[in-house]
Amino acid sequence: MPVNSTEIRRAGLFADLPEPDCAALASIAVRMQYAAGETLFLTGDPSPGLYVLLSGQVRLSRLSPGGREQVIHVVVPGHHFNSVPVFDGGPCPVNASAQTDVVALLFPGEQLRSLIMDHPTVALRLLADSCSYLRRLVDLVDDLALTSVQGRLARLLLTQAEAGEQGFVQPLTQSEIAARLGTVREMVGRSLKIFEAMGLIRIERGVIIIVDRAGLEREADRA
Repeated sequence: MPVNSTEIRRAGLFADLPEPDCAALASIAVRMQYAAGETLFLTGDPSPGLYVLLSGQVRLSRLSPGGREQVIHVVVPGHHFNSVPVFDGGPCPVNASAQTDVVALLFPGEQLRSLIMDHPTVALRLLADSCSYLRRLVDLVDDLALTSVQGRLARLLLTQAEAGEQGFVQPLTQSEIAARLGTVREMVGRSLKIFEAMGLIRIERGVIIIVDRAGLEREADRA
């Protein structure tokens, strides 16, 4: 089934674009579906194009030579990813995998580059979204270089709690947390036990519950 303008507008990135821009994007878009755990592309692969996520979550990461994963970003609906190789002509810079079942729109690179010559508003929208990614990367570098594992963990727990029920941290395994924080599972386990001993969190059947939000915020601000 062809992609239409309504589907283009479902992506928050393009929600308020003029109809001619949406129609042009719809004319080159390809609807893609991936099952949870499926790989979209790997670091070094030729770029299939730019993706805009409609539903689900996509995990962007890099692997060390020893196999340790560093999560760069988790893409949520409405945002795009893999813009770098579309515009610089190089290979994919990260691994992308479906963290949940995913529906995305794929815009082939050559066709998208041609389209934005006639639709500069699309280019400006992509540039603005790319700048928000750059800010996140700067924050990630800052965290990895200047913040302790416990500080990074506190910040992640607070962020996950904001997206879930009051006080309840959205489920993440210790391995997933380690990949987000740029550390190892054992360090995550030790830090969680320290937070629990300090009375900042409670762990019940694997579920993390924030008990002392102010205390956890102080840990998040500590270098």
